Amino acid sequence: MPVIVRVEDNMGMGCYVSHMPLGFIDEHTKYNGHPRPEHDKGIERYMENGVEICGFIDEEQAHNWFTEEELSAMEEYGFYLKEVLVNMISAIGEKQVLAIL
Repeated sequence: MPVIVRVEDNMGMGCYVSHMPLGFIDEHTKYNGHPRPEHDKGIERYMENGVEICGFIDEEQAHNWFTEEELSAMEEYGFYLKEVLVNMISAIGEKQVLAIL
């Protein structure tokens, strides 16, 4: 099974769908360096909600998205950068990947 890298809590919830009170999550959604999947070259389509999850192909791609300070702040809320086994990687973009659990 393929592996992706993802920031999630112990229930498998990603940081962008949580109610974490961290301002940089909102800033990421407004900044071109953190595109939504439909704006990421290589994906360029909407994510299938309830089917696909976002993550990263490797730790390097994750660290290009999140700073060490952001990762440390998320750890305080129970969100960690970890490897996740998926059934398939459904799309690979320049900044992120989509996968099916």
